[in-house]
Amino acid sequence: MQRGARNPKLFGSSYVVPSSSSKQPRLDKSWRAILLVIILVVAVMLLGRLPVWRLKTVELLGDKSEHISTELNGLLGQSIFASSVSRVIKKTHSNLEVSEFICRRGLPATLRCTLTLRKPEIIWKTDGAGYLVDSRGVLFAAQPADQTDLLVVEDTQRQPIKLGSIVASPEIISQYRHLVELLAAKQLATKTLLLNESLYQVTATIERAGKNPIQGLFLLSGDALSQVEALSGVLATKGDSITERIDVRVPGYVYTK
Repeated sequence: MQRGARNPKLFGSSYVVPSSSSKQPRLDKSWRAILLVIILVVAVMLLGRLPVWRLKTVELLGDKSEHISTELNGLLGQSIFASSVSRVIKKTHSNLEVSEFICRRGLPATLRCTLTLRKPEIIWKTDGAGYLVDSRGVLFAAQPADQTDLLVVEDTQRQPIKLGSIVASPEIISQYRHLVELLAAKQLATKTLLLNESLYQVTATIERAGKNPIQGLFLLSGDALSQVEALSGVLATKGDSITERIDVRVPGYVYTK
């Protein structure tokens, strides 16, 4: 063995002293990918602030709403990519009086939105309070004081409800309106339906000129037309002797009081 050797080898050993390196460790691929994403995000944010992307035109098509129109016009001058634009769109979507709200960004500086508001089909009444219900059965607003021209469906069971809930299917809503139309065709006017044991068992308060109102009991899971014809026929022959109600829910039978 030579005296003063820095890396001595042991006899019969394969051990080799590792070489030292002064080079800095390189970033692995995952870190480089993350860094690239960060650079792209920052670049997009900076580009989004350029004047060319600031909204110059905002359009509201479809139904009119002064409140929603004011909020959209408040976005003028802001970047088309700004979070405030997304917030207004999301807020409008969550408005229960809005059925559909579709917005499209027209680059570089146009926002065009189409609004569809819910239209009341009936007034749902429970526990003394009235609510507006659309054709899909969605209960979306309290009944305004001046809204009295719609059919009233009163839940006599006073089941708990809340805004935004579905109180009946579109098919049921359609059947309620169809029953009223069938009665009107027989010159029998009704403005109120009372719900009994289910959504299908209804009591129509029928107005009669010069006489007290009478109640007609119907089962809408059956043939509504034949029930209306049976009720109309009985009123035509025995109307003066009937003072309270006519029950036509059982096919082939009419019960009066």
